[in-house]
Parts: sequence; structure tokens; C-alpha cells
Amino acid sequence: MSMLSTYHYEPLADPSRQIRLLQLHTVRDNGAVLTGSLTVYKIPPEDANRLARLSHHLQLPGYGAVSYVWGTGAARNPTHEIILDNRRFLITANLHAILHKYRSMWPVSQRCWIDAICINQEDDREKSAQVPLMRNIYHLAMVVSIWIGEENPEIIRLRQFIGNLVNDSWQTSLRNFVDELGDVETRAHDAGTKKLPLTQKVRNESERLLAKGLVKSGLSLAKGLQLGLRVAHNPLGERSSENMERKYLLLTGFDEVKSWEPDEKQLKLVEHEDFQEMATLLDKVLFSDSEYFNRMWTLQEICVANGGLVKLLGLQLTDILAVIYYLERNFNIRARSFEKINTIVEVNSKFNMGQRQSLRALLVLSAGRKSENPRDRIYGLYGLIKDEQTPLLKPDYAKSVEEVYANVARHIIYSEKSLDVLCGHQLHDRFPGLPSWVPDFRHYGLEKNSLVQADGENIIYHASLSEEHALPHTQFHVPSEWQRMTTTGTLLGSVSVLSDTLGEGQEPQAHNFALAQKLWAAKLTQSEELNPEELRMIAWVSTLVSIFAEFYQNSNRATYWDRNSDKLGRLRAIIGNLNNQGGLALGIGSIYFLTLLCGRIGKGTRCNAEELTEYLTRSCISDQEGTETLEKLCTSLDTGTLNRRLIMSEGKRVGAAAEQTQKGDLIYVLMGCSTPVILRPTSQPNEFQFIGECYWHGFMDGEALKMRDGDKITARELKLV
Repeated sequence: MSMLSTYHYEPLADPSRQIRLLQLHTVRDNGAVLTGSLTVYKIPPEDANRLARLSHHLQLPGYGAVSYVWGTGAARNPTHEIILDNRRFLITANLHAILHKYRSMWPVSQRCWIDAICINQEDDREKSAQVPLMRNIYHLAMVVSIWIGEENPEIIRLRQFIGNLVNDSWQTSLRNFVDELGDVETRAHDAGTKKLPLTQKVRNESERLLAKGLVKSGLSLAKGLQLGLRVAHNPLGERSSENMERKYLLLTGFDEVKSWEPDEKQLKLVEHEDFQEMATLLDKVLFSDSEYFNRMWTLQEICVANGGLVKLLGLQLTDILAVIYYLERNFNIRARSFEKINTIVEVNSKFNMGQRQSLRALLVLSAGRKSENPRDRIYGLYGLIKDEQTPLLKPDYAKSVEEVYANVARHIIYSEKSLDVLCGHQLHDRFPGLPSWVPDFRHYGLEKNSLVQADGENIIYHASLSEEHALPHTQFHVPSEWQRMTTTGTLLGSVSVLSDTLGEGQEPQAHNFALAQKLWAAKLTQSEELNPEELRMIAWVSTLVSIFAEFYQNSNRATYWDRNSDKLGRLRAIIGNLNNQGGLALGIGSIYFLTLLCGRIGKGTRCNAEELTEYLTRSCISDQEGTETLEKLCTSLDTGTLNRRLIMSEGKRVGAAAEQTQKGDLIYVLMGCSTPVILRPTSQPNEFQFIGECYWHGFMDGEALKMRDGDKITARELKLV
């Protein structure tokens, strides 16, 4: 065998319209050497019309697609081999195990698609051209098989538990579905439309499987049969609601998965199991022991699968999801990684309903997922997004990570006519070489206290009102100077006073708003611009916040005031003093407290001086509503001060900005940006580094534009680098 030559790929004639499929040869002894062959087939491109998609689909042979994790470090080194077309091809140990398992599942030779073999990984041009095909590759597969690792006793036990719980109870659902098929066909016949021959075939096949007891996972099968019915009724894939009432197409959609209940017979089969223990085991097997659900590409591979025909642990994924939701709903058992499941269900459900999401929204939903190649943070979502496929989004592995990310940021800016995607704190461990204005998309969506939500929803600040970012004439073309972004902005001031940051060696978890407030107040009280009365108000606010912090850090908040009536009295006295002297309605007391909050309660509700007075007054009443109000205030103080520093400019103006801010930085309102931002001049004229968003009290609702229109301040063109 070692005398065989090494396999070399024949280049695809058209890598944007062709794929390779692996024909995995079967043998009597599954321990024998892996052998197979690669064959090229045409596949419908992403932009093909419905007729072309159907034509290509019919020409494709049936195949399965494998979804797995390559691994990291040494695990990515090829240590095994498969014989392809009588030549040696090196593969990883993980892929070797996958192919052995896949081969053992079928009595005859099977075709499959697996990226490490079917794409020439050494050819960046081919890899780039194949990215847009991934959606169709997984969508057209007869089944998508998920691999999370070698079989072990825990996997066997978990499979038996889930299998017993969902087994026969799905057969009733499938029988009901078969009856519904008959109803739909009768309705079509009564309406004078042509009878659907495939519908009858679907019914006959369903009944045959039921009669033989071959249906083990009826929910997923029924879902697949529904899609078959949709194709039969409308083979060109028309999405019009007039084709068929949606309730007949989605009889076993994800709403049914979420609300599924086992019958008494199935509960009897698992009565010996501890459901809490099984939930813990499920979390361990799927999430702790495997990196599968933490990887970037796997989200798309699962979510585009046709009709949910996805297998995991030898079971249908929909069956596993149904059990997870059942445990959470009925026993209050919530797996630690439950949100990852929710993300899959949400994206898959919307995708199958034709409701694709924006790239920006999907970047947030997939936040925290990892990829060996930083470019795949973008490319791994390509088949799911609704964004127009502009040249700025075209996959190209030959481009640097910096240029790919800059083009993506530019695409989002031009699509939304907004600079909001740039907002949020610039993290310390940014990818080396990124222009300052380009988000590090590896971490996009992880910042939890940004003034602008990462997905662009629920905008509560309007610093530039409705003015949009000015678009260039060739807006979606890839610029030669991709490192620079031209925009227009209005200068509000420069940073002259800056609070200290947490001390050296301070652990992040040690942060709390009381500590941050002390640093902020210390810098304010050193200001020569504040008079004694204003300094007294700052001291009152500081005392107020310290009492809040003691309450917030207590484990039994509901009875805190009963046990600390003296502090409650002090709290009421301070709030009364501030109110009596107008400190909350007017002046520095109100401005300072609102700056600590960044002018909001929670993450999505603005707060002005009058509303702040109401919140504070309500918070010092010792009942449930008062406790909840105070908790909300404390949470808002925490998110308002986390990773931020107090900034001041001339005229007693104050705000909050990212920790990276320095004295001499400039405060601007940029056209098309919901919040003011911090910019740092470079050595070149009219060029600036983008530091991040900021809260600048009194300029969060278009005040700068009103001053500009009144000729009090001017706007200028800026270059971000």
C-alpha cells in the first residue's frame, strides 16, 4: 500500500458550480483500509433561478453530508490515510474514525460530502468559490450526520434514554400527519386542481413504514415528508403563501418540538432514570466533552439541512431537541448550554420559513463560536444571511483577515447607511493590524454593555438624529485603500479630565459600580470648575451609590431593609436633600448620576432627570416593587460603569468613555452614528483613530446637529484609519 502515489486533485472546471462527492467503498471487514473515489457533479449556484435549481437537483445522486470538527493543534495533523482512486490521501485521526463509522452504517457503497476531502484545502481559489455553495451542499443532502466523537458508554446510555422517551410516541403524530396529507389532497381535488401523484406515494410509503414498525423517529420523518409534499405541490420551490396553507406544511415544526410530551408508555420505559442526572449527562456529552456546538461552521451546516433531517448520536436531532425542551419545561432542568440549542432552533426555524437574518444579527447569535481561520467567522454564516451578495462580501481566502473584516464592516455600513456597527468597546486583544475603525469580528456580539446593541435593534440614542452616513458613488465596490473610512463629523470638545482605571492586578470579577464610582467621584472633586454646592451634591450621590452597592451585594435583598432600617432612613434623607435643592431635577447631581447610568435603565430604556427622580423615590420604599426598582437601578449602574472611565471637557461637561480613552482625545458626533464617539488625532492631517462610542451628557439626541444648523458649530470630513 505504501508504494501507491500521493493523491493530487484535478482542478474543478468551474468551482462555483461544481462539487466533488466521495464514493466510500464498503467492505466485509470494517477494519480494512478505507477506500473510495471522487466524482465531480454540478450543483445549483446560490443565485440560480428555481428551474435551474430543480434541474441540477434532479441530476445529483443521493448523498449524505458530514458535519464535524476538525480539531485544534496536533489533532489537525494528518496521521492516517484513505485510498482515493488508487492513490494515498492523508487525513486526520478524527476524520479516519468518522469515515470508518460512516462506512459501517451502510450495506452498500455510499456517496458523501465531507469538506476535508471534497474541497482542495490547498487551493484558496477553490475554497473561496465553494463557500457560497455550502448552503446548497447541506440543504440538498439526504441526511446530515453530526459527529461529536467515538462511541462510549455515556453516549450509549444517553441514546437509549432519548430513544425510549421519543420512540413510539412519534408514530401517533405521523399517523395524524398522514391523515392531514389526505385532507390536503382532497381539498386540492375538490378545487379542481391536478391530483398530486407524489402525495399518494408519500402516504403509501408512510403507511408501509408504520405497518412494518420501521419508523423510529417519526417527528423528523414527518418533517421530511412534509417537504416532499411541498415539492410535489410546487416543484419549482415557489414560496408564495397561496401554494398551500402553512399549517399543513409545518405540522411538526419547531413549535411542536418545543411543546412535545411523551406518552405514558414511554415514561414507563425511563422511570428508572434520574432525569436530573440525564440532563447533566446530556450537557456533558454534547457540550462539555465536544467542541462541536462551539464551532463556527456547524451552525450553518445544521440550520440549512433540508427539513431538519439531521442525525446526532444515531438519533434525529429534532428528537434530541424535543427531549431537551421537555426536561427544561417539566422539571425545570436547564442544561448549562441551553442557549446554544435555542440559537440553533431560532436560526433553523427562520431559515426554513424563508426568513433569513442579517449578517450583523447572525454574528451576534453566533457570538463565542470559534474557527481556526478568523475569516470563517464571516464565511461560516454566508449561506444563512439575507444580505445582498455584494463584492465586499465575496469570499476570498487570499485576502488578509484585516481586509476581509474591513470589507465586511464597509458592507454593513453601506447597507444600513449607519456607522453603528463600529460602536461598542474596542477590546484589548484586537487582531493585529486591524484598522482602528474595523470591529474585530472574532469577538463581535460578546460585549454586553455597549450603548448600541450589536445586532442593531432597539436603538435608544439619536446623536445624529436621522442623518445617514454619506455613501460613495461606488459604494459596494472593494476600495483600493480599504484601510481608510471617510465620514463626516461635528466636534463637541476634547477630553481634559479622565478618571483612573482599576488598579494593577485587579481581577475583572472584582468590578462593581461602587468601586468605579469612587474613581469617578475622586476625579470630579479635584476639578477646579465645581463650586462647593456642586461638590456637596457629588458627595451625596457617592453616598447614595455606596448604599445601593451594599444592598446589591447582599444575598437576601428581599429583607435587606428590614435588617438595615438605619441605612434605609439615610437613603431617604439623601434623596430628600437632593430633591429639595433641585439636585436631581437640575445641575451636576442629575448629570453625574445619569452619566453613571449612561442615561438608561437596563439596556433598552432611556432615562431623563425626571424619570430618575421617580426611580430613586420608588427605590427607597421597602416593598417588593421598591426592591425590584432598586435592583434595576443597581444593574444599570453596573452596566453603565463597566469598562468605562469618566471624562470631562471645558464647561463642566461630563460623560463616560471606553477605558482606552486618553487626555487630548476628541469627542465627535459622526453622521449616521447613534452615539458620540472618541477619536484620536494621528500625525497626518485630518486622520483619526477610532477609540469607541461614548456617553456625552446633553448630546445624545441630536443637540449637536441643531447647533450645527444654527451655525454654532461646523461639520467636517474625517478619515478614520
